[in-house]
Amino acid sequence: MHRLLYPILMTLIPRILPQVLRYLKLIWKLTFDRRVNLILRALIPLALFYIIWPGRPFDLVSDRLPIIGRIDDLIVSGLAVLFLIKLSPKHVVDEHLGREPISDRPEDRDPSKVVDGSARFVDDK
Repeated sequence: MHRLLYPILMTLIPRILPQVLRYLKLIWKLTFDRRVNLILRALIPLALFYIIWPGRPFDLVSDRLPIIGRIDDLIVSGLAVLFLIKLSPKHVVDEHLGREPISDRPEDRDPSKVVDGSARFVDDK
């Protein structure tokens, strides 16, 4: 089993690691960006608090079970990251990811269908 997993991991890590680091950097920036709603920014610290706090009385699955006990921690942290990225303003997420904003103007979508012209206002008085 180990002989099969090692080559697979060594080929996947260089491909996946840059994306993981990019999204960790995005999560860090969104957590401290004041343009994002305060409730959304509080999700990551609250998820970390949920994971770290020992003996929590509101644990979904007890941590005494070796593997199954950590599933709720993964679910809570995954939902916190998902909500933070998806519910943050799109232009803020695009800015932090280094993407150009997509324009809704018809001139930018298809410049060949734009007619240049001029107008003047004629007063009836």
